[in-house]
Order: sequence, then structure tokens, then C-alpha cells
Amino acid sequence: MLDKIQTKGLRIILGAMKSSPKNAMQIEAVDPPLDIRRQYLSDRFIFKVNQCLDHPLISRLQNLSDLISNTSNKYWAHKETPKVVQSFRKLSSFSHPIVKFRKNPLFDVPFDALSFEPNIILDFGITKNDPTANYLFSDRLKNEWQDWLPVYTDASKTSDSDTVGSAVWIPKFQVLLTSRSPQESSVFTGEAVAILEAVTFILSHKLNKSIIFTDSKSTLQAVSSNFFRSKFIHPLVLEIKKQLFECSRNDINVILIWIPGHSGILGNEQADLWAKQAVQSGSPRKDIFVSDILPRASTDLAVSWQESWDQSSLIKGRHYRSLQNTIPVRPWFFRHRDSDKLAVSVICRLRLGHACTPVFLQKLHIKDSSLCECGLDEGTPDHIFFGCAKFPISLYDILPPKIPRPFNLNYLLTLSFSRFIKYLFKYIVKNNIKL
Repeated sequence: MLDKIQTKGLRIILGAMKSSPKNAMQIEAVDPPLDIRRQYLSDRFIFKVNQCLDHPLISRLQNLSDLISNTSNKYWAHKETPKVVQSFRKLSSFSHPIVKFRKNPLFDVPFDALSFEPNIILDFGITKNDPTANYLFSDRLKNEWQDWLPVYTDASKTSDSDTVGSAVWIPKFQVLLTSRSPQESSVFTGEAVAILEAVTFILSHKLNKSIIFTDSKSTLQAVSSNFFRSKFIHPLVLEIKKQLFECSRNDINVILIWIPGHSGILGNEQADLWAKQAVQSGSPRKDIFVSDILPRASTDLAVSWQESWDQSSLIKGRHYRSLQNTIPVRPWFFRHRDSDKLAVSVICRLRLGHACTPVFLQKLHIKDSSLCECGLDEGTPDHIFFGCAKFPISLYDILPPKIPRPFNLNYLLTLSFSRFIKYLFKYIVKNNIKL
């Protein structure tokens, strides 16, 4: 029932004909099949639930999973495994268990620490790719922060299958702290680990007047954000805020400053080098946070949808597959929100291969003849746009020379994500083409 409603909605959105293949319309609108989306929502739910230490659902899912796996159980022999059980079984594929909490980590942090505003500078006056970045950095550090101890942090992940290396580098004392997080971890987590290690080291050694330089603006923005309004807060960010508050209580001044990465600043470049080496040689960490594995649900959705499209397009939607064989991130018409809706619908119908051309209408037995109204040739899309005598000028004549010749309409329809599609818009609107 829901699949039928989705199909009807896609027809309204795209202005597609009733005969248009459902699998092609889903990709044109970038709206996944509901069965795959249910698995995606189940994955996100189970991943989040698993971080709760005493959640009653986990033990029940374990029992259900064992029951389904039991070959002597005839009830589940010919039934599909429930989505939540499939999601639960994915948990065993991770290299380490997800970090669990007895309650929301936010409630383990004192209110004073949550409301504390650390000294964070996001603009140090140095722009990325500035050839004089290192000179400007050294000059400002010498003139304005001479009595302060510079500390550099960075994180690195060379590929999805590698661990995340984190490094803390204190040049004055030649102190190096390195660690590596599991391969499921994100670079954000690696950056947060490095900053937390730096703050913890400063607090334990009472290093007053310290400056932590990092090239991760997102981490600093997370630390300085209002935790009471955030939908999700990384546990490491909470711990960083807590440690910074402890530094303040002990009269240890700590400043966190963002500097552009890969701009030639020596301390940052050295920290980046150590972080890359830490991918292999850093002290191993075994904590995986739920924020690091939530993207796995999106990845699995994309993979499952692409596999489904590869199979189903062999039967339905073959014309559309010749134009769009991969699933885009967003619909092409999102870039043309102000364009004429009828023109968008005409292009969508042409891409789907189901448009009100004389040839297609004759195929559906709606018209007796496939001839165009001009009477010169069959009413194919190529004839209508390039050779129909009804229109004073051909589309071929107004397209820019940057489009390689020769070409046909199908080739132009593959350019829907490029700026050249605007010429097709203008031609359709000017000639009032309704297909």
C-alpha cells in the first residue's frame, strides 16, 4: 500500500506519465525504495539503542537472532529476517564494540562545566594557501603570545580501511603523544582525541598559559556550541569541555586556536606528519562511538539501492539507465528551483523515456499514427527538437559550440547536472513544447 502511495507521489513531483517505470522515477527524484529506507531507519535506530548499557531491546534481539539462526526452527525457515535483526547482526561486523553509557553522557557533566565558555579563537588572521602563512604565524606568536606554550594537534586517515591517527606535538619539550582509533572512527573523532589528549596533558602537568593550535574548525565549533540546544553531542567533545573547565578551576589558562591546515606552518606540518605515522604506530584505542558508525547506515542504503537498480533496470527502465546508471546525491532539478515547472516535467519525461510524443502515443495505441504534426517525419524526440518544421529554429542551432558535435537529444539529457541544460529549458519554454 505504501509503495503505491510513493509511486503516485513521484508521478506528481516529476510530472511523469502513468506508464513510467517506478524504479527510474525513484532515482530521478532520488527517493529510495521504501523497503531499503526501512532498513536504513532500522540501522540508525539499532545503532543508537546499542550505546545504552541497559537497554532491554538488545537482549531480546539477541534471542530472536539465535532463534532465526536455528535450522530446526520451521517457523522462520521461509520468512524474511526482520529489519531490526539484520541491523543487530551488523553490530558484530565492527572491529570493536560501541562505547556504551548507562545514561545520556550530557548528564554526567556538571552544569558549571556545560555553561563554561572556553577561550576559542577561530580567526587567527591567517588565510589558507597564503605563501607567507608560516612567517605571519611566527611573527604574531612572537609579538602577542611570547610567554605562551604552543601545542599542536592533528589527525589523519588515509583511507576508509585504515585507522585514524591522532598526534599531539609540543616542540618546546619535544613531547609527542600519538594514538590510533579504530577504522570505523571519523577524522572528527581523531581530532577530538588529539585535543582531549592535549588538554589532559596540560592539566596533569599544570602547564599554565598554553595555546592549542588545531586545523579542525568543526571540532572547535562543537566545543564552543550551546550544548543545551544541540541534537547530538559527541562524548569526546563533552570530555574536552569538562577538562577545560577543570583547567579554569585550577587557574590554568588554555586557549584553543584554529589555523589553516597544509599552509606551511611548521608546527602544524610536523603534527600532521606524526598523525600520519600514528595510523600504524600510535597507541591503540578500542572505543567506537555511535556518531562514527551512523554514516554506515547511509552507505549501506546507497549500496543496496545501487544493487537493486542494477538488477531491476535489466527488466524495466533500460532507457533511463542509458542516461543515468548511477544514483545521484540530489535530483538534477534542485539546481533549477525557479525554472518553469512544465519545462522540468517535459525533461523528466524525456529522461524517463515516457513522453507524449507521437511515436510513444502510437505505441500505447492512443494515436493511430506516429507521424509528427508537421507531416515530415515520425514524431520522435530527436525530430521534435532538431527537425520539426513547426518551430522556426532548431535546438541544434542555439546550443553553444562547447558541446561536442554531433549529438542527439539523449546526449543532452545526460547533461542534466550541467549548466547546458538551461538551453533546453529556454527552448522548451520559448516554443511552448508540451510532451
